[in-house]
Amino acid sequence: MCGHLVSPPGPRLDPVPPIDDATRPRVAGSVELTPRQRGAGEHLRMIHDHFRHDLETLTRAVESLRDGAGDVDAVRSGVHALAPSLTAQQVAGLCGQVCRFLTMHHTIEDQNLFPAVATMAAYAPVAKRLAEEHLVVHAHLERVDDLAIAVRADPTRVGELVEAVDELRTDLESHFVYEETEMTEPLGLLGLGV
Repeated sequence: MCGHLVSPPGPRLDPVPPIDDATRPRVAGSVELTPRQRGAGEHLRMIHDHFRHDLETLTRAVESLRDGAGDVDAVRSGVHALAPSLTAQQVAGLCGQVCRFLTMHHTIEDQNLFPAVATMAAYAPVAKRLAEEHLVVHAHLERVDDLAIAVRADPTRVGELVEAVDELRTDLESHFVYEETEMTEPLGLLGLGV
């Protein structure tokens, strides 16, 4: 399971309601930052790009599994290079890895960055909203993790796993773009590194 929050008992297999972009507070664009101040936002974007790459790898892995191409011998080695086909067990492991790293990233933001940003009145609603979105992303992660486990026992559920990963990617990309847009200013003004 993807640790971070206390979840209801049992596997989470039902879809997660999507993040609603229309209800997000917006404040970005009110301050001109120096190149140095923009550095934290650029670093945040680089971190997110790493997660984007991991999510692309995860998407290819579950799609390959769905297409019946899972084969242990086809897996290539490498830090981020995975073969285009993985077994159900390997996909479950990849789901767990993405979950752990993203949970760690969000925990750092929740415990260090957002409280600091919330001290700035104009940006406090953004910090609050981003912390709330972490709960939604975590629900997606738990669903993907639980479905990956379910696919091990019942390979016919792979379509649900593919759909869950797609929904995770959609909401996570939306979250990343919002965070990159809205957090660059307060991080730069506060001189916070990511």
